[in-house]
Amino acid sequence: MVGMRFDVGIPPTRHHGPRPSVLPRSTHDAKGRSTPVTGAVAAGAVRTHAEARRGWLARGSIVRLLRLLVAVPLVAVIAFAGLALQGTVRQVVNAGTVHDMVTLSTQAGALARALQTERVIAAVELTTQNQAASATFDDQVGRTDAEIAEFQRRRAPVTSTQPALQRIDAGLVALSTVREQVRSSPRATLSAIAFSYRILVADLLAFRASVATDTSTRIADDVRAAVAVSEAGEAIGQLQVIVLRSLAGGEVTPAGQQESVGAQARFAEASNAFLALAEPGWVAGWEQIGTDQQVVAAQRLQDQVGRTLPGERLTVDAQAWVEATDGWISRMFQIQGEVDAAVADRVSDERGQLLRNALLQGVGILLVLVLTVVLTSVVAGRITRRLRSLRNTVTKVAYDRLPSVVRELNAAPPGSVRPNEVADRSVSEFRITGADEIAEVATATRALHREAVRIAGEQAVMRANVAEIFVHLSRREQRLVDAMLAQVDKVERDEADPERLQQLYQLDHLATRMARINQSLLVLGGSGISRVRQEPVPLDRVTQAALSQIEHYTRVRMGAVDKELCVAGPAVDEIVHLLAELLDNATGYSPPETEVLVTGHALSDRAIVQVVDQGVGLSAQRYQQLNAALANPTSVDVSGVRAMGLTVVARLAARHGVAVELRPGPTRGTVAEIVMPATIIVHRPVQQPEPVASGVGAALFSPGGAHPARPGVAHTGTPMAGTGSGRAHTGSPMAGIGQGAPGRVPAVARPSVAGPMAAPASAAPARSTAAPLFQPVAGSDPAGSDRRAVNGWFKTALDGESVKITWPVDAGEKWAAATMALPIQPGPSSTEVGLPRRVPQPHLIPDARQPAADAPRKLDPAAVAAAMSAYAKGVAGRRAPTAS
Repeated sequence: MVGMRFDVGIPPTRHHGPRPSVLPRSTHDAKGRSTPVTGAVAAGAVRTHAEARRGWLARGSIVRLLRLLVAVPLVAVIAFAGLALQGTVRQVVNAGTVHDMVTLSTQAGALARALQTERVIAAVELTTQNQAASATFDDQVGRTDAEIAEFQRRRAPVTSTQPALQRIDAGLVALSTVREQVRSSPRATLSAIAFSYRILVADLLAFRASVATDTSTRIADDVRAAVAVSEAGEAIGQLQVIVLRSLAGGEVTPAGQQESVGAQARFAEASNAFLALAEPGWVAGWEQIGTDQQVVAAQRLQDQVGRTLPGERLTVDAQAWVEATDGWISRMFQIQGEVDAAVADRVSDERGQLLRNALLQGVGILLVLVLTVVLTSVVAGRITRRLRSLRNTVTKVAYDRLPSVVRELNAAPPGSVRPNEVADRSVSEFRITGADEIAEVATATRALHREAVRIAGEQAVMRANVAEIFVHLSRREQRLVDAMLAQVDKVERDEADPERLQQLYQLDHLATRMARINQSLLVLGGSGISRVRQEPVPLDRVTQAALSQIEHYTRVRMGAVDKELCVAGPAVDEIVHLLAELLDNATGYSPPETEVLVTGHALSDRAIVQVVDQGVGLSAQRYQQLNAALANPTSVDVSGVRAMGLTVVARLAARHGVAVELRPGPTRGTVAEIVMPATIIVHRPVQQPEPVASGVGAALFSPGGAHPARPGVAHTGTPMAGTGSGRAHTGSPMAGIGQGAPGRVPAVARPSVAGPMAAPASAAPARSTAAPLFQPVAGSDPAGSDRRAVNGWFKTALDGESVKITWPVDAGEKWAAATMALPIQPGPSSTEVGLPRRVPQPHLIPDARQPAADAPRKLDPAAVAAAMSAYAKGVAGRRAPTAS
């Protein structure tokens, strides 16, 4: 037994082996609301092994796949372009290095020319010991230092570690020592001084020659041509020193003659090399050198030196020799400057061209990259926007339009739904643009939506037909049940055997439960179960009427229910049915030895009724599922019919705005809480009823007339089967409440234990076929029954509609003591609104107080039934027959 289970779905069966995996139609959130399964969940649930093997490629978005599709060739293109650009950039860097080297080489040529001049002046000073020569040497040293400073400035950015540059750096450092020797050491030999200058100049020329190896072929030839001019000038400079040394020695030595021949040979070799490498313009300039007067004089003196034999004295003027050869070297230096300038220009042009190529390649690669990214973004954006628009449209259709159409179809009157028209109207707003594959998908989606709406319309028509079938079957069955109840009433009226009468009572109650099932079918069919009412009914009477419709009514205990709380007339019958379903479920799924407690109280804007059982309870997930089903009534299907109670409660609650929630009990079991809104709740002040007879003669509905209980029926807090003579049959679960569900009305007042019970009237009350709510039943007080015993102190006389209280004549001294009491006076205090406070029992008749019971005693339903049977058997012989 499980408390408040509601028996939803298929009954559990035994399974041998694992259960099959089923894709759920909906999920439940934290509040228990049913949520439809989204496409992502469904797609993830039915993913195939092939999709799982594809992994991230299958899960990637369109934009990501497009980017991947473009990125692969784009990366390849950028890689190759980067390699090409890297080569170009390397060439630009090399060209810059070559440019720096060429610039430094040009300055090295200028420095070599300055050192050659300084060497000649030093030779003149050493050979003549002239003060004017010393001054000229100092001036030349200043000019040479300026060239050295420029060389070092251009040397700074060059990171080359060539040996020639290292030797040049060392030679420039040692140059100051050589100069000091020239200035201060008269014994310094010209050969040593000249050799020091010769070594430094040779290193400079060697560096100039090394530059050609780092340039292109065309520029390398130009560099070699410039180096050839420098070597030719160096050969003439060495010849200058050789002649000056021979003049200082007085004769030509064999070594001097060999050095002179070697210098002339080097000059001739350098001249031939230049003519072979030089451009025509440079050759023309070289040839023009030979026509210069100083050059002609120098060549003539050179021939004279060459004709002088070893041991002979030179007859050449030293001053004329120096001036003539210096002019010759100057003209060659001009040619060298032109060649160096041309080389520098070509290197700069080549470097600029390489730089422009690198920039063009870089810009081209960047443009290709940007263009690719832009085109990819535009295309991907267009596709993504269209896909997103399609997704939004499909999502709106799936979660907005389609449910809205389904709700409209469900709410449409029967016979007014035409599936094809509804389907055409639903897809009229589905816009499709373009003619590509996305448009085809949109067209297919629109067709799918139309077909879904059409099928939903057909299902709505089918549900309407099924609901109509339910209504027709229920009404037909209800008529049969009403006829059966009427027949049972006739048999009960004439039956005298208590045992057979008890069986008729059980049959009567079973028919009442059948009537409740018919009412449930009416609810499932969308029809109402109540007739139009105007007067409200107290909540405790509504609860008692619900008790009369369940099987295990003897296990229900009425708790505290607010007396002033009433249910509005239009909602009475359906609230009775709702409570009956909850009570039937509570008693059906809790242990038979336990009780079900019903309480009801009012709040400021609502009323709360609680049905508490003592079952084993449910899991938290099951509570969420049931509460979700109660909060969101579903359409009629097989599961709704199987769980009829759950579906009926949900529909009735939704119809009147009632909230029904299930939750665990305080210790165990389940609490069903029914929250009724203010729209169906009426508050009436509690009025003190007029003295009426309790027990067998008590009114079942107060105020305003009564339906007498069955003879000898003692109230036990639960509805009990009674005789047919005491029920005014109106086709409702209690007199005037519930349409088409006859049943027994639980008695209200408990029987008195203070005195004997009076015998019932000999005549049975007449039946009322259309008694209004809370109206006296005609003939409820048979003739000849003018007084009924109430308790040991007074009797009540029913004279038509007036009630007179007559005190017993044997009251004696007790009544006299009561009559001698003082009149009722206002109490010593009053309430906040000015009303006097009542003093309990100020004028009680002496010895009228009964000793309070230790604890309320529960009555055994079986014992009460046995007592009733015995009572009926005792009075059966005195029952007056009723007219049929």
